[in-house]
Amino acid sequence: MQFGVGIAGGQVRHDRKGIDAIVEQAVLAEALGYDAAFVPDHYVFEALGRLQTETPTYELFFVLATLAQRTTRIRLGSHVACLLFRHPAMHARLFAQLDEASGGRVIGGVGAGWTRAEFAMMGIPFPPASERLGMLDEAVTIMRRLWREERVTFAGTHYRLTDAVCLPRPVQTGGPPLMLGGSGSGILRRAGEWADVIHMVPRLGDAGTTTVAEINRFSDAALPEKLARVRAAEAAAGRPPGSVRFATTIFNYVPTASAAETRATAEGFAGIFGGTVEEILRHPVSLIGTPEEMREELARRERTHGLSLLVMSFTTLEQMRTFAEQVIARG
Repeated sequence: MQFGVGIAGGQVRHDRKGIDAIVEQAVLAEALGYDAAFVPDHYVFEALGRLQTETPTYELFFVLATLAQRTTRIRLGSHVACLLFRHPAMHARLFAQLDEASGGRVIGGVGAGWTRAEFAMMGIPFPPASERLGMLDEAVTIMRRLWREERVTFAGTHYRLTDAVCLPRPVQTGGPPLMLGGSGSGILRRAGEWADVIHMVPRLGDAGTTTVAEINRFSDAALPEKLARVRAAEAAAGRPPGSVRFATTIFNYVPTASAAETRATAEGFAGIFGGTVEEILRHPVSLIGTPEEMREELARRERTHGLSLLVMSFTTLEQMRTFAEQVIARG
């Protein structure tokens, strides 16, 4: 299993601020041996329907370009780039130039947008999920063609190109690997058809926000059916088995000092979100326990679901360091 770190300037507590804090996180992650650093793409952060307007947000490609110059090994990914925020030709150019600047270290995380309140705040149209997915389809086709062909002419429902070019080309042959974010049926099918990585999180759809109900539905028990949809679409597209890697993010990271504390913590979450202690401890976006318990649980997720890339969201730099030293290094 590979491990990434979610990088967001205002959400990790330390002395530095702004872009310096973001760079510090990525440089430390690289030094600690993490495999990737992922940067979000938002005008403003949101949690359970509430816009976090007090938290600074930085332009995705500005941050990735900065990190490309300040790191040498760690892969750099978008978590995920909203393809409705920019024309697909612009996404193709930005990813290609970033791939050049980083020496071929880019992971192109892409999605169809999800924070309804964010779109409303900026006056950006927020079509129904089916239309957004149609825009995603065309955008991905355009991006890959621009990376691979000398000139591209395209006439779709949402976008049109005539003899378009994209230079420089990405360093990675064919372009950066594409990581598709989401877990709805339409996303899972598309992941099997063309993605390199499926990054699953609780379903959002037309609600335009994360809800407790969807968090509960996105359970350990629900993963096999979701992964089966990916594999079925993968096979139908004629791709080799396992072409699509499975990734997710830990949003709820709670280290404990004992098994008793682990159980008490899980009981507390069960009282808030519902479900059993076992369901809380196995939830795909949670990781609760002592270092040994975390190692055992991650080994189970890798063995049971084929989890191959886990992105960690930390609240302190010390958490990042401790997880690397006590969980990753001893796994």
